[in-house]
Amino acid sequence: MQTVFVVVAIGVSGLAGRYFFKKVFVEQVRAQLEDSLRILSKIVPQTVPASWCQEFSTGTGFQLAVLDSQGKTLCESSSDSVASMDEKHLSVVLSVPSKNLSLRASLPLDSLGEMIRVYNTSLGFFLVGLMLALFLVGLWYARRLVFPLGRLLVKTQNLVARHPRVLTEEDLEEEAFGEWSDLESSIDDLGKNLESTVQSLTTEQVELDAIMGSISDAILAVDQEEIPIFYNSRFEMIFGGGKVRRNVKLWEILRDPEILKSYKRALTEGKSGGTRAFSLETENQPKRYFSLSVSPLRRHGGSIYGALGIFHDITELKAAEQMRIDFVANVSHELRTPLTAIKGYTETLILDHEKMGGAEADREYLNIIARNSERLMNLMGDLLELSALESSLLLQKEVISTREISERILKQLAPRLQKKSQSADLKVEALSVTADPNRVEQVLINLLDNASKYTPEGGKITVSWELDRKGGRDTFLKVQDTGPGIPMEHLGRLFERFYRIDKARSREQGGTGLGLAIVKHIMQRHEGAVWVESSPGQGSLFTCRFPG
Repeated sequence: MQTVFVVVAIGVSGLAGRYFFKKVFVEQVRAQLEDSLRILSKIVPQTVPASWCQEFSTGTGFQLAVLDSQGKTLCESSSDSVASMDEKHLSVVLSVPSKNLSLRASLPLDSLGEMIRVYNTSLGFFLVGLMLALFLVGLWYARRLVFPLGRLLVKTQNLVARHPRVLTEEDLEEEAFGEWSDLESSIDDLGKNLESTVQSLTTEQVELDAIMGSISDAILAVDQEEIPIFYNSRFEMIFGGGKVRRNVKLWEILRDPEILKSYKRALTEGKSGGTRAFSLETENQPKRYFSLSVSPLRRHGGSIYGALGIFHDITELKAAEQMRIDFVANVSHELRTPLTAIKGYTETLILDHEKMGGAEADREYLNIIARNSERLMNLMGDLLELSALESSLLLQKEVISTREISERILKQLAPRLQKKSQSADLKVEALSVTADPNRVEQVLINLLDNASKYTPEGGKITVSWELDRKGGRDTFLKVQDTGPGIPMEHLGRLFERFYRIDKARSREQGGTGLGLAIVKHIMQRHEGAVWVESSPGQGSLFTCRFPG
């Protein structure tokens, strides 16, 4: 129908154009004839000869006649002159009063008729071509409309088929109208299914909110813009105070750099992680301690759209740990005084025994007392050191020359190494490290002492300072020995307190069992790590990572 309207409109426009074209053409011809007659009126003689009209109309294309005041023809260029205007001729009469004459010019309109015929033919072909083109375009658009409509109908029916419903009398009374009716019915079914789904999701949301509210840990999820997606009532109660809203940034709620870094790593790198224990103290609540675990939130395709953090309340655990630390520190201090007295009196007795020449058995007993009191003193010192590391003791970080500190410690331990004919090599690739120099000395002493104890005579110990092979800014301290190695089942517990592989041999070596535990805590305070690689008969390699 739209095609017919377009063709009719264009046809009417074409006819109107033809009419105006014909009118304009005739007026232009009339104007030219009048101009020609005005020119001739100036040169027409008072007495017109019979040949004058023929002479002045030759080559002009129009017929010329001269009439007197009575209308009598004085001359004319052709005997078939036309006195009036019809469809095929146009005549113009010009009066010349000064000479009592009238001039008449007639021009055939054959060219106009030919042009009109060509115009009509062209318009007809154009309209037919336009109808054909519009018909083809209509078919193409119909195809583009019907085919997607068919696919849409199939998809809608497939969706509805997953949750079919029973037809009602209203459905049966609806007028069927091909695919459009099927699509309407399918959309109605889909709408009802969506309504049911929304109700189900609403119920699930209520249940989820109830579950989230009953969880004792605080939970906060953020999107890629670090704006909260959801949080539970526990989080709002602990970290709220009017700060928690769904249009604020994470840094406006939590200012701890480690928390922000953990969320950022989950959002950008897709890595799960956590933070060390951090404290929170508000006006209405006592000081509490939390640890954070953050995991990325992924869509079905694997893309990350957010991060979920769970804040574990470890206040009670922290209090118990502090009680343990305080207990160990207090016991160590209390035992240190009597042990100092025992050691002092024992040394005095040994000196008196040497001067007075007592029995050899007494001297052996005194040496045993002195040796064990010394071991207990070392044990108390290591326990106090661990307590200090576990407390809030701050590190005094500075840039350390790795070569200088390593050579100083090796020189300090040289007598012990020479006693077992052991050699020590130093390889320095990383020239400096940012750390607490006193703690780095402890790490070197404990690792080298441990390597010397378990490396046989004539063995070799290598100390290396290396750069990060992966292009990072970390620095690695490596201590490698040629000892008997460590069985695989012991590697996971090697840094535990008082853990010994061979308890009898370890006690003979004089160790306290706390050296590697101290190394682990020092590296943790530097936000680094320590690990060991070993296998029986292949020696051991201890690696400490200092963050850049």
